[in-house]
Amino acid sequence: MSEVAPTIPEALKAANSVAILSHISPEADTLGSALALYLVLKDLGKDVALYNADPIPPRYLFLPGAEKIVRASCIPHPFDLYLVLDSGDRRRVGGLLDDLPSGGAVINIDHHQSNERFGDLNWVEPAASSTGEMIYRLLQAMAVPISPEVATNLYAAIHADTGSFRFSNTTPSALRAAADLLERGAKAGEVVEGLYEQQSVKALRFLGKILLELERSEDGAIASFTIGSSELKAAGIEMEETDGFINYPRSLKGVKVALAFKELSPGLVKVSLRSKGQVDVAKIASVFRGGGHQNAAGCILSGGLGEVKERVLAEVRRALNGLRPERPRTASFHG
Repeated sequence: MSEVAPTIPEALKAANSVAILSHISPEADTLGSALALYLVLKDLGKDVALYNADPIPPRYLFLPGAEKIVRASCIPHPFDLYLVLDSGDRRRVGGLLDDLPSGGAVINIDHHQSNERFGDLNWVEPAASSTGEMIYRLLQAMAVPISPEVATNLYAAIHADTGSFRFSNTTPSALRAAADLLERGAKAGEVVEGLYEQQSVKALRFLGKILLELERSEDGAIASFTIGSSELKAAGIEMEETDGFINYPRSLKGVKVALAFKELSPGLVKVSLRSKGQVDVAKIASVFRGGGHQNAAGCILSGGLGEVKERVLAEVRRALNGLRPERPRTASFHG
């Protein structure tokens, strides 16, 4: 595991004001990382603000400090530093890096292998389990206290991005960080309940429908499901309530790649990919200008559900057959 980029602790300590940006469609890693840093920098007397271009899903409002996150379409005034967390490229923060107020450096901290190194300072570590683990090591390098609230945020980030310590990115360093955070007062029970035990009855019934319609390839190596926007409306749930559904096809015996095709709006489809073992779904996503990690990636494509499904499944079959990926086509990154 590499060391913290040496100039980042110094830059944070020297700055008087810091804007922390988390990515669109926020989840536990980007939010837990951002909130942990916010709480620490506040305690250091900094002028610090949290921004996100999207609303925070209700399931994450249990995270300490979540009420401090401001939904914004732009940064309202200059800061000494703009800290971007868990974002593979500038677009991932929903325009918040466009037309920045004059002055201030952009610091990019991320663990996605597809990161485009868009910051003035870049600390990108694909071997890290999560951005939360990186922030944990950053706080250690800064020699600042880690309160129970900070520990809870970072524990939630690591817990979620390792799939409750089930995924292949569950490294010894991730487990050591989690153990230390628990010793520092992280609320493990609150994290588990907040992340995984807030499903509505409507969402569970919709999951049953999805599982009944689950599709598998003839050899059992690929499993997928589709969700149309009209289906969601009829079920009375929000798309973010389906975020964990992809873990069910991934859990099937013999499955190497699991996919979720979600229609965000007519003609726009979000594709989430999960894999086991050596299948690199980040390379598959990159064909469609997406990105992510070896075993978890995604992209957004223009087109109908059927068309998008056909294109992506063809690329998955190419990957499973050991063929070289095609050249990237038009789409945008989305984890």
